[in-house]
Amino acid sequence: MSTVRTTKSGLVIPSAWLKGWGNTVSVRRSADVVIIESPAREAARKRLVRMVRKLRTGGRNLPLLTPGDIAAEVNAVRRQRAGRN
Repeated sequence: MSTVRTTKSGLVIPSAWLKGWGNTVSVRRSADVVIIESPAREAARKRLVRMVRKLRTGGRNLPLLTPGDIAAEVNAVRRQRAGRN
């Protein structure tokens, strides 16, 4: 199996590693990581971001919830979305 190589101009990743992700992939770079994701994974991540934002916004409007309660709900949603109930 091919390995990842670095060149002067970038990073070479074997195409076999990306098979099954679809014809198009999204590639983003941050300071420490390169994120490669399929369109379906990107859409799921964006849905999760919207859900978390709604939870946090709704939680701010309820005086009975503490920031710890909001964090617990956010973590519960993340676990559920990740398939680890």
